[in-house]
Amino acid sequence: MKLKEVYESWYIFKKRQVKASTLSCYNLICINIILPKFGNTEIETITKKSIMPFLYELYDSGKSKKYCMDILIVIKMLVRFAADEMDVDVHDMSWKAVLPTDNKTEKNGIERYSTAEYKKIVDYAMANPSPRNLGILLTICSGMRIGEICALQWKDVDIANKTIHVCKTIERIYNVNPSGQKSTYIEIGPPKTASSNRYIPILKNIFPIVKKFSEICNPEYYVCSCGEKFIEPRTFRNYYNNLIKEKLKFDHTIKFHGLRHTFASTLIENNIDVKTVSTILGHSDISTTLNVYVHPSSEAKKNAVNSGLKKIFRLKNE
Repeated sequence: MKLKEVYESWYIFKKRQVKASTLSCYNLICINIILPKFGNTEIETITKKSIMPFLYELYDSGKSKKYCMDILIVIKMLVRFAADEMDVDVHDMSWKAVLPTDNKTEKNGIERYSTAEYKKIVDYAMANPSPRNLGILLTICSGMRIGEICALQWKDVDIANKTIHVCKTIERIYNVNPSGQKSTYIEIGPPKTASSNRYIPILKNIFPIVKKFSEICNPEYYVCSCGEKFIEPRTFRNYYNNLIKEKLKFDHTIKFHGLRHTFASTLIENNIDVKTVSTILGHSDISTTLNVYVHPSSEAKKNAVNSGLKKIFRLKNE
């Protein structure tokens, strides 16, 4: 049985099991990467030896380790589906792939803003109050994801308790069905994971501006638009990029998600315990917080070296 035949049955089956956004991610990997390479391959012949050269080729071309591992996950999913649901005799897929340690593609970008840049973003947003600037301000002072801030409504902001309830997210779903038809649509649904449904304290320094906006907005209004209609992530991301380049005139721009990285890193550098930071970010595992979202600034690294070794130079020579 060819892999493309398995995919057609798997797509219908998986559609009943996972969120539309998750299915979209899996499906795009299948349509754009896996099927062009292995679509006509008999699934009974797919083994580690046939898959790994392809992954190495992708990695050597500049693709990230995560990119390659995501492809492997979907391939294994298809093969296991063929075995479990279609009674096809396939090779064992319990093996693990080992790719080189990332040293060229994933660590070459700036993941966060410096303390001075952080302050400039906050100062600008507070000095130029608008719904979209409030969205930027809340993001960099709470660590919310772009889909979460775009889906945030004023009814989710508890002024009395000074908290924000992150209870939904907005996404544009890219759909390609097995026949090749393409479409996109906006979906508002629950947050990324159960841990992502959380309450975040509103920073006291920005609470007055949040309160002023809340007083003139209907509870059903969206925070980033102060209106009945939401701003979709793509539009809000474009606004952010323009703000950084044209208004603040930074000599570099990091992705919108870097605001979340900046928030997390700043808390850790100021000795906030990792578990608390992880809970605020909505992570189920603190290792994600440490390994993915914490990027010490140059200033923090200098302070670490100077503080950590200062006692050495106080010792008298014996």
